[in-house]
Amino acid sequence: MKKFFLMSVFAVWMIIYALCVYGAQSSSTPATQSPPALTAPADWQARWNQTSAEGKKEGKVVLYGDMGPIFKSKVTEAFKRKYGIDVEIVAGKPPEVAQKFLTERAANLSLVDVLMTGQTTTLTILKPRKVLVSSKSSLMLPEVLDSKAWPHGVLPYIDKDQIALGLTAGYMKFVTINKEVVKEGEITSYTDLLHPKWKGKITIYDPSMPGNGGSWLAFMMKAFGREAGEKYLRQLAVQNPVITRDVRMQGETVARGKYAIGIGASPQAVQDLARAGAPIVWVRMKEGGLVLHGALVAAMPDKPAHPAAAALMFNFLLSKEGQQICSEAIGFLPMRRDVPLTHELEESAPKSGDKVYWLDEETVLTEPSYYPMVRDVFGLK
Repeated sequence: MKKFFLMSVFAVWMIIYALCVYGAQSSSTPATQSPPALTAPADWQARWNQTSAEGKKEGKVVLYGDMGPIFKSKVTEAFKRKYGIDVEIVAGKPPEVAQKFLTERAANLSLVDVLMTGQTTTLTILKPRKVLVSSKSSLMLPEVLDSKAWPHGVLPYIDKDQIALGLTAGYMKFVTINKEVVKEGEITSYTDLLHPKWKGKITIYDPSMPGNGGSWLAFMMKAFGREAGEKYLRQLAVQNPVITRDVRMQGETVARGKYAIGIGASPQAVQDLARAGAPIVWVRMKEGGLVLHGALVAAMPDKPAHPAAAALMFNFLLSKEGQQICSEAIGFLPMRRDVPLTHELEESAPKSGDKVYWLDEETVLTEPSYYPMVRDVFGLK
């Protein structure tokens, strides 16, 4: 029964996501035409052998980004086992690692191979500076270039220039509660958060910057509209919510009951806490949620430190094994259609009746225009 349920969720999700992906491609692929079939280059084996040999000589591949402990340990172990190449991960908040990369590049230093800075940071901070290139020419494995593996037969690039690869996709509901503090059914709408009993009991991940908080802000503007959205945020500000930039701490304070409600929490942090038995759960709000790719968006810098190892890593992340690891690490659905669904997927897929909004490239690029308003609303510097 559970297997049937998971497969049903997967089927529904893939139909919905196929529309999302195809919509992102519509500027270059008319709706009346099918996208060109993906095919591996005729000389892929020779290229792969050469790239593998060069990658081993380089000795390591370096990733910058917002990656949790499960992703770090599993990717490091699997990549080393398959290719004999070490994986070095520099983890941090997306804007911080993006700034680190830009500072290094300004100093003419090439130290990183894969940037996983999230959808918003990638498209609003890095891509406009023209420091990224498409990884498409590095993809060569038949397993990766298999039209049947991907929704609508296209690789999961999330921008029209095919720079950023979405490795997973999830339906973000944004609101978490401590179920020992909040009664079942007590919070089902954003208007419920305005009840006086929740004053001082809400924590929000900083919505004035790229990240889960910024994505929540973008969702509010889409779901409510600009004018009504700002009005609601000003009402929410009266509740004296605590604004934080500490991903782990936010989840832990809700899990411990210090705060009853968390907005814009990290899916990875919530997943880890819930797996450990903490009473923290997501709430489905009647206003809906946002489909996004989270932190697992991969892009290639224009001057990778280890070009061959970087090519191997991009192929690995889009392989069946790599997609399984990405999905299990963040608790979002894999992009590939052939990944076994043996992990928790219920909370990362929209259900019948849910309102669904898309964090597409246009929405991402609009998000920063809301930051001054939200800083004013919550008194942020």
